[in-house]
This record gives sequence, structure tokens and C-alpha cells, in this order.
Amino acid sequence: MTKNRRSSISELANQQGAIALLKATFAFLHRNNISNQLIVDFARQFADRDKSHESTLEYRRLIRAYEDMGMIMSAWYSLPRYLDRESRPLPLSKVGGPMSVASLIRSSRVKISATLAVELMRRSPSVRIDARGDFVALKRVFFLPEFEVLRAALVIERYLDTLRRNTTAHRNGTTLLLERNCHVPQIDLARITPILRDIKGRGTAFMDSIDGDIEAHRIRRSRKKEVGELGVLVFAWTRRSKTPRLKAKPKTKLEGKRRRSLRIKRRK
Repeated sequence: MTKNRRSSISELANQQGAIALLKATFAFLHRNNISNQLIVDFARQFADRDKSHESTLEYRRLIRAYEDMGMIMSAWYSLPRYLDRESRPLPLSKVGGPMSVASLIRSSRVKISATLAVELMRRSPSVRIDARGDFVALKRVFFLPEFEVLRAALVIERYLDTLRRNTTAHRNGTTLLLERNCHVPQIDLARITPILRDIKGRGTAFMDSIDGDIEAHRIRRSRKKEVGELGVLVFAWTRRSKTPRLKAKPKTKLEGKRRRSLRIKRRK
């Protein structure tokens, strides 16, 4: 096989991979009511780096707030002062005080404002409001239903950056970032609930075990050049297989002849 042949196969694979990625992205955006016009307008303006940078400022602010809320929920479930005798999160008031949202924010060492944190807690199924008007934690993981597109953007953006860094690290002979997956193309979706529950339990235990270690290395302010982000993502996915469409066989020879004659007439 010649070098040109190898390069053409590589180019074709990249093109087909790009089409598959764009197709999945557009389908996801359409399912979440993102219009074709917005997609087309962004594609036309993408070459203008300045405009693209300005349009992402609000996105970055929302992403930071969303991640801060995740850290707040983690602190709510782990710091002893916010737990009762049975290690359950205590209710938090919206106003100031030792058991308030503002106090938890300070303990979590995040920069989100108390006003924004209260607003996001109101919207999240991870938190409820009791009869006294205090916030009660329901789930350790912070979640906002209307943030599905935002969360997808965050995951895809960072995953693609991980792929790029892995390629660079491989060339330089350095340690690769973690990138593993397992895949079974044919599985009975009606019988995998116990497997998914097991994956969820193990994934939660794994994240809990390393969350404190990562948090312990957080720095407030630093003038060092080598300062960046470290994130870990654990997820499981399922997808229904596309069943091939089987053509219905004609019941009799006469019925088959009738169908063929109808097709011929339509063509005419």
C-alpha cells in the first residue's frame, strides 16, 4: 500500500468521523430545541475569533457556577458541621448565619455569589424547600434539567481537549491522560438494570474516594505558570440498535406482479 493510499484512507476516515460527530451534535441540539438558524449563523461567524470569544464569556460564567454548585453539594454532604448525628445534611437557611447557604459557600471555597446559589438551588431537583423555607439536600450530585445542552458542551469540549493532549503526550513520551471505555454492541436492554446500578454504585464510590484528594490540592492564588484544571468524568451509556427494515414478501405471484406493475406506472 502506497503512502498516498494510506493518507487518502486517513483523510476519508477523518471526514467520515467528523460527519458522524456533527450529525450526533446536531441531532442532540435539535432534540433540545436549538434552531438550525443558530447553528448556521455560528458556522458562518466561526472564522471571526474575536466574536467567537465574546460569545463564550456568558457560557464560561454559567459553567463555573454549575461546577461551583457541584462542589457546594459535595461539601454539604461531607463537612461535619453541616451533618446531623446520622451523617445526613442539615437544612440550610437562605439568610445569613452559621447554617446558611452563604456559610456553606465559604466552607466550599468557591466564588459563586449566595444570590446565584440560592436561585440555582430553587431550580434543582437535588434540593427541596421545607415548610420553614429552608433548603434540604436530596441528592449529593447537583442537577439542573434545563442545563442539558450546557453540560453536554462542557463534556464534549473537555473530552476533545483530552484527545488532543493524549496525542501530544504520546509523541513526547509522557504520561497519558486517562481514556478508557468498554463496549458491547449486542446486549439485552431489558435485563441490564442490575448492571447499570452496579456501575452507578462503583462510579459514585470512586468519585467520592478521589474528590477529597483533588480538593486538597486546590490553591487560592498562585503566580506559578503551571496552574490548570483537573477533572474526572464517569458515565455509562446505552443506545438501541437500529433494526434493519425487512421488505414484506408478496403473498402470491399475482400480488407480486401487481406491485411491480404499480411501480412501473408510477415511474411513467
